[in-house]
Amino acid sequence: MIYVLAYPEFEPNSARQINHFRSRHEPERAKLVPPHVTLVFGLKDRNPRDILTLCERVVENARRLTIEFTSSELAYDPFEHRHKLLLLCGKGGDALISLHNQIYDGLHRIELKPGIVYRPHMTVATHVDRAIIERLEVVEVGTFPISATINSLEMVELAHGNLNNLASIPFGGSVPYTNHN
Repeated sequence: MIYVLAYPEFEPNSARQINHFRSRHEPERAKLVPPHVTLVFGLKDRNPRDILTLCERVVENARRLTIEFTSSELAYDPFEHRHKLLLLCGKGGDALISLHNQIYDGLHRIELKPGIVYRPHMTVATHVDRAIIERLEVVEVGTFPISATINSLEMVELAHGNLNNLASIPFGGSVPYTNHN
């Protein structure tokens, strides 16, 4: 499965708080992947080079993106069958939605799940028991707004429980595709 992610770059204190919170409340995922915003979810049977070319085209004129996580929300993920604590993106959210839509338009939208509206967010906790997520103190993540910058997209592949970096696609430029398998 191929994903396209954006890794927000936080100021050091915010990064420590977010990493600490995630390591306690979604430890498996925190070990697998740094804090991120997912732009493309689990593409199957797609040629990685085609996805890379599309992402390069989408970000070739993009510049550093400043974002802010401005609120939180508890949500149920019907695909993973887990409750999640999400930090929702306010400032910069429209730009992330635009990137998401442009990439999926290039994939002819066949991979989109019908009826699910894309909302840029970062998951910071997951659990099968909703009550556990409801009891979490969001203030431990930081004080809203939590600011960050995004300078690139990351194309990764989830295979056999490992996340392999395939390419980093900087805004306003490109790098060669690298298969780390």
